[in-house]
Amino acid sequence: MIIMKKIGFITNLDKDPNMQYTRELMQYVSENGCVPMVTDASAELGSHNTVTSDYMYRNADFIIVLGGDGTILRVARRAAVYNVPIHGINIGTLGYLADCERNDAKKAIKNVLDGNYKTEERMMLEASVKREYSGYNTNIALNEVYITNSVFSKVIKLGLKINDDYISSCRADGIIISTPTGSTAYNLSAGGPILKPDTDLMAITYVCPHSLTSRPFVISGSDVVKIRVESSYSSVVLHMDGQDSIPLAPGDIVTVKKSGYVAKTIRTTQMSFYDILRSKMLVSD
Repeated sequence: MIIMKKIGFITNLDKDPNMQYTRELMQYVSENGCVPMVTDASAELGSHNTVTSDYMYRNADFIIVLGGDGTILRVARRAAVYNVPIHGINIGTLGYLADCERNDAKKAIKNVLDGNYKTEERMMLEASVKREYSGYNTNIALNEVYITNSVFSKVIKLGLKINDDYISSCRADGIIISTPTGSTAYNLSAGGPILKPDTDLMAITYVCPHSLTSRPFVISGSDVVKIRVESSYSSVVLHMDGQDSIPLAPGDIVTVKKSGYVAKTIRTTQMSFYDILRSKMLVSD
């Protein structure tokens, strides 16, 4: 017998503009004895069971995310703060972070309701900025922290320390500090290493470094990374998962470390990490 569950639904409206598919899944979970919820931002689209965003994150047993990786990242970062698991259904393009594709959604949801699933905890990062006279609040990321120059024709000079040990100063287009989850995202495109999702590690990868010795490397999840902006440009920016941005000033020090929050993702698929990697990244046998 299925226990009554409150299930949140968050949809990328660019992928499901009229929420037709979302309402179909909401009806499905309702027929299975559960209470579907959408945020009040969807009320104008004729959806029912609308609640505030805060109410959903606080009260949902889990949240179904309909979209691509960008949508899943956005929801995962907030859900982590509320300790609520998310179930990603890909209705976007790559959907690397999703549990299943659109055509398998109902089967996957039924498996969750029947208890045939596992919850994975994904390591997250937190980044804070130290400035001479002020600072920013800590921000969290599931994929990566990325420092770059918003004026792409100019490289920037960045000083790197790990656990207060000086590593190097390097001129590059930017630097990426990645979680295992994010290692297959921008880090991979920049030539960084792939990390297994359940490892407690971080990858540091320079983007187009102007040095033959500035190679990607892997550090422990317990290490603390400090990056000092050594360029005089006012166009250096800190990005979190490619979604939140903070402008940096010369002399700013960005501290990146493992977050106390974890992203909880629901998995019903029997595919291993390597199966997914081969399937999504089109690695030939």
